[in-house]
Amino acid sequence: MPKSDSEEGEDTQELRDIASRPQGAPRGLLIYYVLHSIAQKPSHGYEILQDIESKTEGAWRPGAGSIYPLLKKLESHRLIEPVEAPKGGTAQQVYSITPIGIRYMEKISEHFKDIGKKWSSMRHIFIEIMGTENIADFLIGGANAQFSLTRELFDSKMDKMPKKEVESILKEYSLLLERQLEWSGKKLEEIKNSSNADESQRGHLESGR
Repeated sequence: MPKSDSEEGEDTQELRDIASRPQGAPRGLLIYYVLHSIAQKPSHGYEILQDIESKTEGAWRPGAGSIYPLLKKLESHRLIEPVEAPKGGTAQQVYSITPIGIRYMEKISEHFKDIGKKWSSMRHIFIEIMGTENIADFLIGGANAQFSLTRELFDSKMDKMPKKEVESILKEYSLLLERQLEWSGKKLEEIKNSSNADESQRGHLESGR
């Protein structure tokens, strides 16, 4: 029996909801970030949740049902340990990282080095499914986001790196930007020449009438 218009509308809305629903962060990222946060300073679960939501602008929101069992699991594996909260502070349990937790972080950090490469390898899929109406937002928004990430990364990490290494990275980054600028300049010139040729052709056709 064919579906009614209202039933088809409900099905379409359900598909939209599924498509727009976030698929979550890479596997293991929550564990790593919890350990990273606690390694920076003793923290409690709610503080970490707020930090994640703030830094991802609400795009990633692990629930309390994820964070608190995870903290207990990390504690049971002696990766973190409970500490006394500062006087006048929160009533929630505060944790600090253990030497075992630090060593574990060093091991699993290797896992995240390949994440960027994996996402980059998906670029042909994104290009194929992306509509032309989304290109401007993708290019301009993506470039702005990438620049903001680069600047924040250097501002937060640069003082912890050897100056020679920082200088080398910045030189390579500058060369990359120059190549991008050269490419965009060539594309603009091609579009300009194509537009001039079209106008010239239209002029010849109109004069021949």
